[in-house]
Amino acid sequence: MNVCDGGTISGGVTSIPFTNTSTTTSYTITSCKDSSGNTMPGWPSTNPVIPMASGGVNGSHTVVLSVAAISGKEYTYITSPLCPQATNPKIRVS
Repeated sequence: MNVCDGGTISGGVTSIPFTNTSTTTSYTITSCKDSSGNTMPGWPSTNPVIPMASGGVNGSHTVVLSVAAISGKEYTYITSPLCPQATNPKIRVS
């Protein structure tokens, strides 16, 4: 999923592939929490960095979860620097 757009993953997955189309900015995901402020189960303790695109190739990084994603949940994540859109992107677990 594009780091600044968010998207949907399937319940039971243990990794989330992120891409970055920006050629000027790498993004660090500094938190990933549900509406109650709980961190997504299995989210890594080290903030993942999604590198910028280079040489015509999108930047990419796969976030590995230590436990499987739980269906029916939604998590909002915050990037540093902030993505250009007005709202923080979300991960929806189908």
